[in-house]
Formats: sequence, structure tokens, C-alpha cells
Amino acid sequence: MTTTVVLKLGGSLVTEKTKPFSIRFSVLKRLAQELVKAYKECCSRIIIVHGGGSFGHYVVKEHGGIDTASAVTQTIMFMRELSMIISDIFTSYGLPTVVFDTHALAVIRNNDLYLFIEPILKSLDLGLIPILYGDIVFGEKTRIVSGDEIVWCIGSKLTSSRLLFATTVDGVYDKDPSEPDAKLLDVVRLSDFKDILFSSTQGYDVTGGMRLKLELAYKYYSENIKEVVIFNGLIEGRTYEAICGTITRCSRVLRY
Repeated sequence: MTTTVVLKLGGSLVTEKTKPFSIRFSVLKRLAQELVKAYKECCSRIIIVHGGGSFGHYVVKEHGGIDTASAVTQTIMFMRELSMIISDIFTSYGLPTVVFDTHALAVIRNNDLYLFIEPILKSLDLGLIPILYGDIVFGEKTRIVSGDEIVWCIGSKLTSSRLLFATTVDGVYDKDPSEPDAKLLDVVRLSDFKDILFSSTQGYDVTGGMRLKLELAYKYYSENIKEVVIFNGLIEGRTYEAICGTITRCSRVLRY
């Protein structure tokens, strides 16, 4: 059974979340080098999903939501632009990326996300690396779908998947990681969530941050998901280690 890695690049990782439309080019170039190495040595089936960072989140906040046509079109436009910039950088380092517009593959029914993954799987079979992103998804109640939810949704649909969340912290802490006595939790079980003191999100974020990342496990965690890891993508080498299964400093999310 071939395992597919679904890698989430957090919006705070790929952009400077407190500055509108600010991209961390040095981080993306370093991530590209780690991904090239991992793709060649460890796993050729990689799906990348990225967050909105200072692009999508900022636009939605400026419009006060997505209740107008201009809010919808501008959010989609800027998220597509961010995704193409990421893809261009990765492609320049030799990664065979292809961008899929999330809103063109998904629909909301009864507030649930339905994602058509066949084109994504076909691209993987060709040796490509599909890129999706947090986006506005249309449906009975059009809403913003976070990159985290896309990762969980895709992972639950694959026959065998590993979900890797690259963030700007080492993993899940028992309290705000800026607190001097905060402890990194090596293992987090669904039953532990109620005991974690989540920090307030810094910068622009309209999709819930670390809390939602974990709470989505209640809905999507299935037997198809073999591993869930949250780690610090700002640290050189960690993304490569996560993909290759050798990372040690991180948090692993378990159902039981």
C-alpha cells in the first residue's frame, strides 16, 4: 500500500502574517531544497496544501467577511496569486508542482466539505506534486475552508496517508508557547484537547489556528490516516525529516 504525504505549509510559515501581502521568500527557497531532497529520497507522492497567511486572511478581515462579491473575488484572486508564487519557487528548484484551485474541486453541502480528489490522484500517478490552498468554497452555505481542513479531508479519503503540519512552533504546547514554563507535548490524544490552553492567534487569522487544526481530528481522523505530525517548518531540516519519518522534536496527534 503506497502512502501519500499530505504536507500543510502554514500561512505564518510562508508569509509574514502581521504584514499584508508579505512573503517569506528565504523560507520558501529553503523549503524547496528540503522538498526536492525528500521527494528524491523518501517519498514521491506528496500533496502540498498552504494557508492564507497575510494574503487571504488579510483580505477577508478587510472586507469584514465574505458577504460581498468583491470580497469573494479578491480573496480568491489573492489566494491564487500566493499559490502561484509558491509553485513558481518550488518549480524553479526542480519540483514538479501543479496548482489546483480548491474552489474548483470542492463544494459545501450541509456545511460539510466535499472534495473531488480524482484529478489530484491522477496527478500523483504522473509523478506531480499537487498544490491546494485554503480558499472560499461555494455551496448551500458558502464559507472559507482552511488549509488544515483540506489536509484532513484529503487524508481521510486516501487509502494510506501521513498528515504533516509545518508551523512556526515545534508542535503543540500545554499552554501559550511564549510562556517560559510551556512544555512541548510529544503526543497529543483527542481526549487531551480540553486540557490545552491555546494561545490567541497572532496576526491575521480567520480560520481558527492551532485549536481548529486539532479539533478537525474529531471529524476526519480515520483508519486511512497513519500518522499526524505537527512540527516547526522554520527550523532547517525539519520538513525533510518529517517527510522521511525521522523527525524527533514535534507533536504526534493520536486518536486514542
